[in-house]
Amino acid sequence: MWFWALFPLIELVVALQPLPPVPETNSSSNGLGFSVNTQSTRIYIDSAFANTKDANGLTLIPPSAYEFAETFRADISSLLGGNWTLERADRLQSTGIHLGSFRGDVGQFKYESGAATEEGYEIEVADGRVYIGGSGARGMFWGTRTLMQQLLIGNGSLVQGRTVDAPAYATRGFMLDAGRKWYSKDFLKELCSYASFFKMSEFHYHSSDNYPLNRGHNETWQDVFSHFSLYPEKNTELRGLIQRPNETLSRVDFEDFQQHCAQRGVTVIPEIEAPGHALAITKWKPELALAKKDLLNLSHPDSIPTVQAIWSEFLPWFQTKEVHIGADEYDSTLADDYINFVNEMADFVNSTSQKRVRIWGTYEPSENLTISKEVIVQHWQYGQSDPVELQNDGYQLINSEDWWAYMSLKNDHMPIMPAPYPQFYNITRTTSFANVPDWQWDPSLYNPVNITEQLKTSASGNKGAILAAWNDNGPDATTQLEAYYAMREGIPVMAARAWAGARGARIITNELSDSIALLVMHKQPSTIRLAANIWTL
Repeated sequence: MWFWALFPLIELVVALQPLPPVPETNSSSNGLGFSVNTQSTRIYIDSAFANTKDANGLTLIPPSAYEFAETFRADISSLLGGNWTLERADRLQSTGIHLGSFRGDVGQFKYESGAATEEGYEIEVADGRVYIGGSGARGMFWGTRTLMQQLLIGNGSLVQGRTVDAPAYATRGFMLDAGRKWYSKDFLKELCSYASFFKMSEFHYHSSDNYPLNRGHNETWQDVFSHFSLYPEKNTELRGLIQRPNETLSRVDFEDFQQHCAQRGVTVIPEIEAPGHALAITKWKPELALAKKDLLNLSHPDSIPTVQAIWSEFLPWFQTKEVHIGADEYDSTLADDYINFVNEMADFVNSTSQKRVRIWGTYEPSENLTISKEVIVQHWQYGQSDPVELQNDGYQLINSEDWWAYMSLKNDHMPIMPAPYPQFYNITRTTSFANVPDWQWDPSLYNPVNITEQLKTSASGNKGAILAAWNDNGPDATTQLEAYYAMREGIPVMAARAWAGARGARIITNELSDSIALLVMHKQPSTIRLAANIWTL
C-alpha cells in the first residue's frame, strides 16, 4: 500500500509518544480499530457543527470548523499521501474520519486556572472509523493533530479506544526576533504550520529592534543595525523607519501570514518595541533620543505622539485581541516616565482598537505610580519582575523566564549568568527544571533558584508561556535554516509541557529523542527541507 511505501523506516518504531503526550487511552486490542491502508480515506464533518467558530480565542479571524477540516484534509494528504476527500454529513458513516462536536459535557474542559476552554477534544476509534469531537472548532482541530501523530507512530493503524484531552493553559507560544534578522513570509508561515502540529497557540512576532548599544556602540549609533519589519502604507511619513524596504512585510503579506496561522489554530501576536530598543525610531527622529540612543526621551513632547502614530498605522493590520508594545529594559531612574508611557499606550491602543497590550516585565521602582492592571506582563527575568508579586497584585502574566525559555542565536554576550544564553533550546531545562532530575517544567514554574517561590497551578493570572529565539548579534549571525534548527526540538518539548501543565500527561523522557526524530522528520517545513538539501549538495 502507499503508506508503507512512503514510510519504510517506521517499521522500526516500537514505543513512541505524541507531543504533547495524550492521557492514557481506554483502548482495546479486541475489535476493529482503524487503518489508513484498509479503511476509507474520506473525511466527514457534521453539518450542524461545520459553521461553528470559536469566540474565546485571541484571533479576530477564527476559522469555522469546516475551514479547519479543510486544513486537516490538506495536511493528512501531504503527510500520508492518498486521495483524501472532505464532505458534510448529517449522520455518522460506517467508515472514515468524522469531525464534530464533543459528545459529552463540555463543562469538563477547563484550563488549570478554572476558565472554560474551547480547545478540548475527544478521539474515539472503533469499528473501522475515527470520531474527533471538539468543545470548539479549535478543539476539533487539535484532535486532528493528535490523530496524525498517532497514525505516524502506529504505522498508519490505530487500536480501538477513546481519548479525552484539553490544554492546561491558553498561551502556548514561541517568539521569533524579526527585529534583528529578516525572515521571509513563507518561512514565517511554515514555522507556524510546524508549531501548530504540536498544538502551539501563539506566534509572538518581534517586529522591531536593534543591535544592543550597551556593547560599546553608542558613539556610532547611527551606523548600528536596526530594523523595522512592517512597511507603512497609509502614513508615508513613517517610511523614515525603514532602511531596507525589501526586508519588510506589506499589509497584504502580513494578512496572508496571519490568515495562514489562524487556519492552524495559531494567533500572531505582533510586537513593536518602544521606548527602549527603539533605534529605528531615533535614527529617523534623533531629537527624540536620550543619551543612550536607542531609548526614547519620554519627556520630549513628540515621543509618545510618534509611537502612537506608528500604532495608528498598524493596529488595523493586526487580527488579534492582544498586541505587544515592548516596553523592555528602559532606564529605571525614569520609572515615572516609563509607567506613564505604558499606561498611556495601553489606553490609546484599547480606545483605538479595543485590544489589550502586553509588555515585557521591566524594573520600574516608582514610589508614585503603578502599571495598569489591564496590562499583561510577560516575565522574562528576576530583577525585572517578580511573578508571585504580579499574581498577588492582580496582573495577568506570561512565563518567558529566560533560564528555561531563551536562546540567542550565535550569541556571545552574557546578560545574566557566567555563560551566554544557549544557541539551541535547552531541553534539559524543561525536562529537569531548576536542574532537579525529572522535575518537568510547566508554566506555573518560574523560579529556577528559589524553587519554593512558584505560582500555584490554579493561579488566575497565569496565561501560559512563550519561548523566545533572539538574534542579539544581528542579521549576520544566522540563516533562516539555523533559526529553525535552534527551535526545532524546543517547540515540541515546550508545547508538550505547556499543554499538559501539572495535571496532564508527562513526557516519557527515554522515548523523547526518538519521538522527536520521527515527528519532526515528517513535519519539517518544506522551505527547510529545500534549504537542507541545498546545503548537502
